Amino acid sequence: MTTATPRAVRVGLDVLDCSELRRLVERPWFLRFSFAPEELRHAETLGGRRRLEFLTGRFAAKEAVLKVLGRGFLQGVAPREICVEHTPQGAPVVRFHGRAAQLAPPSVSVSITHKQNVVAAIAITAPPEPKEPAAMPPPTTGTTAPSPAPAPENVRDEPTPETTAFLRVRVGQEEAHYGGDLVDGARVLRLFGDLVTEITIRTDGDEGLLSQYSDVRFAAPVKPGDYIEARARLVRRTRLRRVVELEAHKVLSAHPGAGESAAAVLDAPQLVCSATATTVVPYRRTETASAPNPVAEET
Repeated sequence: MTTATPRAVRVGLDVLDCSELRRLVERPWFLRFSFAPEELRHAETLGGRRRLEFLTGRFAAKEAVLKVLGRGFLQGVAPREICVEHTPQGAPVVRFHGRAAQLAPPSVSVSITHKQNVVAAIAITAPPEPKEPAAMPPPTTGTTAPSPAPAPENVRDEPTPETTAFLRVRVGQEEAHYGGDLVDGARVLRLFGDLVTEITIRTDGDEGLLSQYSDVRFAAPVKPGDYIEARARLVRRTRLRRVVELEAHKVLSAHPGAGESAAAVLDAPQLVCSATATTVVPYRRTETASAPNPVAEET
């Protein structure tokens, strides 16, 4: 007879008032330091008050998880390395990145609750149950036990295919509108709009309606003769919304200093602009995009 060793349960708890983060969540450096890209993408789809409540809840959850890990704030783990996502049913789940992944226990459960302006989060974990020793096989009696039936094929999880779009364009002289032959940022945003449209056509059979850009950052100037590569990737999908990450890079650049028609291939693509776009598709289209029979929605 053996006695099981009791498992050590670890609990972390944190409580915040939304007003504590009201100003901080408007500062880009704080957002990049505190939240994973997945969390920020979801926050940008929310209204002002709900966005503050969401980010405060996620920050409280990170504090609770840090206590479970036995780490204080800024002690070897950045908050953005603890990502609190949610299941399709809305339950929060924790995913670890970077250094946090090296310290993480086998599983951490998190719960977040809101009451007016107050947010509370609790994290709990326990080591896995010890494995039982393998049972000895029964003595052979001359008969062979039937093998267990294989799991049906339709039980397996199917991977979700990644949806992307790509464009490469050359910027013409006619598109220079400012001193120094600079091209306006709206030119790149038009490329982004075309990419988002392609994404929704591929996923929903509808061009959709672009509702907003968020976190738009212009990183380098664009001039006539430049070749721009723009890419889009679908990162989140709800019943009506599609959230798309966008980046544009300069890959070839005009080089007038070496001659009127001189140009050069850049050693590494140069980021020109990045953004996140949210587009809305009609509900009827999302239900019928995969069913070509138009009568299906009437039955």
